[in-house]
Amino acid sequence: MEYNYDNLVQQKEQLKKVLKKILSDSNADNRNNMSGKNKIDLVLAYTDSELNNTSIPFFIRNPNEIEKLKWDEYCSCTLAKYLLEKKGKIAIVAKPCDARALVMYMVENQITKDNVYIIGMECGGMRTANGLLSPGCIECKIHIPLLFDVLIKQNGEILAWEDYTKDNKLSDKLMSANIETEINTQNKAFEGEEQKNLSLERFKNELDKCILCFSCRQACYGCYCPSCFVESTMPSWLPADPGRCAKMMYHLGRAMHLAGRCIECGACERVCPSGVKIRYLIKEITNFCENVYGYKAGIDPAESPVLVKYDKDDREIGFLEGEDNEMHKSAGGTN
Repeated sequence: MEYNYDNLVQQKEQLKKVLKKILSDSNADNRNNMSGKNKIDLVLAYTDSELNNTSIPFFIRNPNEIEKLKWDEYCSCTLAKYLLEKKGKIAIVAKPCDARALVMYMVENQITKDNVYIIGMECGGMRTANGLLSPGCIECKIHIPLLFDVLIKQNGEILAWEDYTKDNKLSDKLMSANIETEINTQNKAFEGEEQKNLSLERFKNELDKCILCFSCRQACYGCYCPSCFVESTMPSWLPADPGRCAKMMYHLGRAMHLAGRCIECGACERVCPSGVKIRYLIKEITNFCENVYGYKAGIDPAESPVLVKYDKDDREIGFLEGEDNEMHKSAGGTN
């Protein structure tokens, strides 16, 4: 599924049609003093930035604004976080990673599905301003959102959720979309490179690049606490000197807060002005949660986050040469 400009143009035109319909239906409800299911207060989408090969969030309230819409391989920023700041029913243009963020917001009781209309966009991967695949897109294997009200495929086909899932084989349909792509080909090289160096020295080198600007936190869908732990003064978590110790506390603390919650969008690396690449730490925790507990964030809105539920059959994994439950039991231990 390499990017084809003609396909993206077709997908954009279909997106315009969908937006015009939902806004027109919503305006009709307003004119008739109705507050039915068609009412949409706002559409979250993308428009052109002043910079080349970039886009910015676009809040659409009127069908006349739709012509300013942008949809191409440079619509990389995550829109989901804006839902936390808006009231009413909101339609959102959602890539697969955006849809995973929406699922997690539902799981964490930050939003309700009734207040969101999801326009899913089949996605072959986003690119940075210099044309390279965005962090997160390199290893991404999900090209169709896992939750939507209406789906717009790259070939221009429009499908409602009910039509897409009517044969009750949603997982098979979604996985069949994960064909061998340019992205997945690069993923093999990426994973091999990641495994080469998990040393403390690598961690230190990445920390030395960090300027503690907290751009990664601001871009992350999962960092929405009203007051971040790094800004707490009672107790004070960060040393006064913004040296390696403070940077280590921040990045390790953020990694643990995202344990079992990361949707692997790569926004943290994409926005970093210093080129810090510490996402591999969060990836290791994400892989741990998936391998040990069979949990992947943002997939199922009905499933509780792995770290807020307990099962007596959970494996017991120690950090220092720990053993799992079966080995523990075979040695005569008890839970």
